Amino acid sequence: MKVTVDPGKCCGFGECVAVAPGLFQIGSDNRAHVQQNGELSGPDAALATEARFSCPVEAIEVAE
Repeated sequence: MKVTVDPGKCCGFGECVAVAPGLFQIGSDNRAHVQQNGELSGPDAALATEARFSCPVEAIEVAE
């Protein structure tokens, strides 16, 4: 599973960081960034999916 953040959509609300602080961080550009290489499995994949649904602007993409 791979997770990415679309910087063109992200508004830096930080919902993803609240849900999965080990996966996402807010950068100096006030946008969310994936902290890992984006390839996830197990519990991290579940957190990424939860973060995707928590994003109010749908900036997070999770692909199999």
